[in-house]
Amino acid sequence: MSGFAKRYSFRSGKVHDESCKTHNSGPLAIAACCVLFCLGIGLIIGFEAGRGGTGGQSRPWQQVRLPETLLPIHYDVELQVDVTAFTVVGQVNVTLRCATPTRHVILHSAELDIIGGDGTPGIQGSGDVIAPRITSWFLYTENQYLVLELDKALTKGAVYTVNLNFRGTLRDGLIGFYRSSYVNKDGQTRYLATTHMQPMGARLAFPCFDEPAFKATFTVTLVHRAGYTALANMPLENNVTRNDGWIADRFQRSVRMPTYLLAFVVSDYTSVGTVSSSGLETRIWARPAYIAAGMGDYGLDVAHKIVAYYEEYFDVPFPLPKIDHISIPDYSIGAMENWGLITYAESLLLYDARRPSASLKRGVAQIVAHELAHMWFGNLVTMEWWDGIWLNEGFASYVQYLGYGYVEPDVNVMEQFAYYRCQAVMEDDSLTSSRPIFQPVNHPDESREIFDSITYSKGASILRMLGNFVGESTFRKGLKSYLERNAYSNAVQDELWEALTLAARADGQTDLDVKTVMDTWTLQMGYPVVNLTRDYGRGTAQATQQHFLLDPTATVTVPSDFGYRWHIPLTYTTRGNSFDLPEQAWMRPDQDTSLVNLQGAGSDDWVLVNIHRVGYYRVNYDLTNWQLLTDYLNSDLYEEIPPDNRGTLIDDAFNLGRAGQLDLSTALDVTRYLVRERHFVPWSMAKAAMNYVETVFGSVNDLNDNWQAYMVQLISPFYNEVGWTLQQSDYNTDHIPETFKSTVYCTAIRYGGGPEWDFAWQRYLEGEPSEQSLLLSAMACSRDADILRSYLERSMDAAHVRRQSAPDVISYVGRSGVGKSLAWNFLVDNWDFYVENFDETQFTMASIVSSVTKQFSSQEDLDNLEQFLRDHPNQGTATRAFSQAVDTTGANLRFRRDNESKIRAWLDGLNRGN
Repeated sequence: MSGFAKRYSFRSGKVHDESCKTHNSGPLAIAACCVLFCLGIGLIIGFEAGRGGTGGQSRPWQQVRLPETLLPIHYDVELQVDVTAFTVVGQVNVTLRCATPTRHVILHSAELDIIGGDGTPGIQGSGDVIAPRITSWFLYTENQYLVLELDKALTKGAVYTVNLNFRGTLRDGLIGFYRSSYVNKDGQTRYLATTHMQPMGARLAFPCFDEPAFKATFTVTLVHRAGYTALANMPLENNVTRNDGWIADRFQRSVRMPTYLLAFVVSDYTSVGTVSSSGLETRIWARPAYIAAGMGDYGLDVAHKIVAYYEEYFDVPFPLPKIDHISIPDYSIGAMENWGLITYAESLLLYDARRPSASLKRGVAQIVAHELAHMWFGNLVTMEWWDGIWLNEGFASYVQYLGYGYVEPDVNVMEQFAYYRCQAVMEDDSLTSSRPIFQPVNHPDESREIFDSITYSKGASILRMLGNFVGESTFRKGLKSYLERNAYSNAVQDELWEALTLAARADGQTDLDVKTVMDTWTLQMGYPVVNLTRDYGRGTAQATQQHFLLDPTATVTVPSDFGYRWHIPLTYTTRGNSFDLPEQAWMRPDQDTSLVNLQGAGSDDWVLVNIHRVGYYRVNYDLTNWQLLTDYLNSDLYEEIPPDNRGTLIDDAFNLGRAGQLDLSTALDVTRYLVRERHFVPWSMAKAAMNYVETVFGSVNDLNDNWQAYMVQLISPFYNEVGWTLQQSDYNTDHIPETFKSTVYCTAIRYGGGPEWDFAWQRYLEGEPSEQSLLLSAMACSRDADILRSYLERSMDAAHVRRQSAPDVISYVGRSGVGKSLAWNFLVDNWDFYVENFDETQFTMASIVSSVTKQFSSQEDLDNLEQFLRDHPNQGTATRAFSQAVDTTGANLRFRRDNESKIRAWLDGLNRGN
């Protein structure tokens, strides 16, 4: 048995654990330890009571947000990085201006040892300014602060420099300054040091003012061993070989930016690059073997072209002299927009043209386009606080389609928007557990929770809608004004609305106030369904709106200042009229009914609303109009309706059926036209909608068998036309073409056994990133519960599955009927593992919970969820995902109860030829 005592350091303010061993000392030693412990606690309490400077004023380090008393101007950071020993020795000199007199210097610092002795923190005044003396310093770990206490107040307006020395480690996590590794062609493990600072990782690398509004310039020096290359946000200024053999690379002073955009990498990578006519250097960095194989070439071509396109689109030049794009083997998200040094997961930056894949190629182009859009929206102009992150991410998520369309003009990119950006988020946003786009962030830890589909996809959708109703030229004019007015600074969404309103008024839209419209979309959760009821004799229609909820029995407990009503830009057309120039009408929150002139539509003509799904709303028609649309889809003229609208009709009909707002047989009737459909977008949207039936009724054997037979009936003509004959663009030297790999791998493992799975596992261990991604998914296709359990266990071992891929494994296993319960039980049993490893990162925990619970549709599933929430009252960054899982499971239960007989009857009628 052993006890412990705490030692309080009056120099550092730290409490240290010290062993107080008693196994040989008996009761007297125990009593002595207790006395010392109590005395120490008393001293701590007394010492802390005396803190705070003058007369019992509140202690500023107890506030979760940095005080605005000091404003950083410039950082001079030096980091000596031993990539193989995983150690970092650093120093930072922070130049700051005093905005309000204070006797405390408070910075963020986490998991760093502030070095004592000769490295004790220091402060100097600029010019003739005499700096006060630092009397003590301490780490306030609750808010991750380093606090320096001064013997007198700093002078308002004066400039000072704070000097700090520290030690840290290259973490084995995926945030802050951390280590990654790969195995080279010689079988050697090669390590690299890399960063991921968003949202609160810079404080893990060096002491700093780690909030987005505290912008400053940075000069970074990276000291490393020979054989490695250092990269940072800016180009190399000089390098010096020091007497001890270390090489010091000093980089140019950066532009003004927040700490979360800092990046530095030390690796043995090589690169491929090009220089634009304006002198901008672009390079792709990766493992030497991957660069030699040409896997960086496509990313380089895309990046080089898109920067030039964005400079023209925004009419604002890119301000840095270079942009590096680097692939990281261990990476928690897709990519990060660090200014001048963008980091990526390997599988999303590298493309092997020897194994052509349309999906992988699209992924590279879109993510490069997304990150480069941030160079203007997010980097040049940054949100004031994390509650505004939706502007950065929503904007990049929209503009990436413009950039992608520019570099791949043969792909009709924008017609894919409805599928990739709208469909899934509209399901999330139709739950009472959703949230507004603009979500107050009261504590920094909450910032991780808002990196979700609402921020990205809903943000992108409403910005696309905004650009459509103000017009492209006005939209670009407003963006240019916003970017130039707020360059190198911070802004809030109202400043964007103001810039766009002024642009609209300059272009003649004098009655448009963008803030009035957009507040209804950003300050309340959810979205409307527009109900259109036609007067077939007069050629008009009555339009009403209501908050769309998947579960009509759900109660919205969160109040809205707008009463869950919206300013809706209604676009519509009728048979024979234009889809390129549709009519537009406005619906206002204060109107119960809007009269819509249908431009002469006859009683036999259909009306279609929300052209190209540019509006973030659903549409429900009267039954006659639904029938007219369904009949047209089943005619030879169905392609006159654009692909994104054909897919949207199915998606809207199914979700309206789920919500009880449309008879389910009407929704199912719309799908019958798919037997003639050959376009990717409608099929993808239909598949996502119709998979819901399989999710809810998969355990009802006879109904599921009939449903699967119907699916085969719809898909067979398309399948037979496409076949397995390779197109010229699919040619490669592999036995299995890239186009077919995911299907072939999954099928082989599903119908195979242990040997097939073991073969795939070995291929996974030896594969390149894109191949590993395919195999990770395919190995979850097994129907053997023991194999899946073993797979889940292996996913927790970073020696087998990279840490960033462990969430993918449990998500993939959870999506199958066999794996649903296995994945859930594994998540419950290993909850602490997932929280410890992934709660600090964006997206991950919420994605795990969403994926694992997606098929929940029984009372037992709901009971399991509710029991888990009782046992784990703090779900961290997965809190909202669990709330959504409960809401979705309840809605699934209701749908199953209310619609099983209806679907059964519809399928029976189909089989009878009705």
